[in-house]
Amino acid sequence: MSHVESKIENSFFAENLVSGPYERLFLEPGQEQQYIRNYIDFLDGRIEYVFRIEEYYNLMVVGLQSALGHVSLVVLEPEYVAKLPDFIQNTKIMFVVDDIEAVYRKAEKNGIPILQKRTPNIMGAQGRLELAPGYIIELAEATNKELFNPDIDALGLPPARKIIK
Repeated sequence: MSHVESKIENSFFAENLVSGPYERLFLEPGQEQQYIRNYIDFLDGRIEYVFRIEEYYNLMVVGLQSALGHVSLVVLEPEYVAKLPDFIQNTKIMFVVDDIEAVYRKAEKNGIPILQKRTPNIMGAQGRLELAPGYIIELAEATNKELFNPDIDALGLPPARKIIK
């Protein structure tokens, strides 16, 4: 079996990718501190951004980056998660792009359904595509630089730990 290397240049996001993919994870309030702490300590991760979206029950979004993979963590009570639009509840992955509309033009040419038009939000803007039935991709334009490099102490994380080898 021959090994063929996958390249971003050959992907749908070739000209527009800024960062990603980010796995989407929903946690209840109170669960996120230990998750973030372990992500930082055991995956050599870092917090990229933190923000809240008031119109969706004041949910908190935390962007985490690691050489092992990125996470877009949404912190919200389960009863409110159930009230979010289906396309938000069913988002599996997120990519930060420089131009959502440019990606949408490619999506239309390739028959990929657009589930959410480009919508301005606190991060900059967001949108959603359905790559396959039930597999929803969020697109984000991260233009609000005030959200980046947050005050980690404000998250109330448990004490840092070292990996025991």
